[in-house]
Amino acid sequence: MVTTPQPATVFFRYRWLVYELVLRDLRLRYRGSMLGFAWTILNPLLFMAIYTLVFSIYLRAGVANYPAFLLSGIVPWAWLAGALGQGTSAILDGRVYVGKTLFPTGVLVMVPVFSNAANFLFSLPVLFFFVLMLHVHLGVSLLVLPLVIAIQTMMVMGGTLLAATANVFYRDVQQLIQYIITALFFVTPIFYTPAMVPEKFQFLVTYNPFASLIACYHAILYSGTFPRLYDLAFSLVFSLVLLLIAQGYYLRYKESFSEYL
Repeated sequence: MVTTPQPATVFFRYRWLVYELVLRDLRLRYRGSMLGFAWTILNPLLFMAIYTLVFSIYLRAGVANYPAFLLSGIVPWAWLAGALGQGTSAILDGRVYVGKTLFPTGVLVMVPVFSNAANFLFSLPVLFFFVLMLHVHLGVSLLVLPLVIAIQTMMVMGGTLLAATANVFYRDVQQLIQYIITALFFVTPIFYTPAMVPEKFQFLVTYNPFASLIACYHAILYSGTFPRLYDLAFSLVFSLVLLLIAQGYYLRYKESFSEYL
């Protein structure tokens, strides 16, 4: 009996292939651009400047050290939104490789996840620099940051794998994902605090795993404290369940990909 390798083991088995494809993706993304990789850092900084102007000066949100609060949330969100937005069409765009005996289809989904993860990791030193310049105290809570990054990796991989698989059979998923990303951005406390949400809408924060994930980043990179156990546990459990569901869905229908591509 031939067993199909789980997507979680594909990365280790084909890690050099993933590495080369991610490197190629990063090079192609910034080829022909005058600023190149600098855009990875400039994008969150530009958003920070715009949102700070609107919400801290125009609307007077009243959040202390607002640029640090915003930056510590928008940088990890850029990883999630970028990977999900690009990865939804990963299998469809790589249709030429689908059905090839020796090529693992799951690698196609890993490339946008890890290329956006690389952008996130390269942005971290700049994020640290700015939050320190804004007088944020980064303490021992930084020890939890690798755990939060690992949780986000599972969350992003699960969401991207699920969306990419569904997009093979239902091409509307690619359009729908863009609306979902936009909706999640506004219902997740990235540029506002959970305390600003009216009581009757607090459930949108309490039961939002993405809000729990961003809350962990805010705690570590803005407040300089350890994340709440609820936020860590909720985002971890959600990420594991999402990844397992995505793996099951992918493994069940991967043999049918060639018929629809």
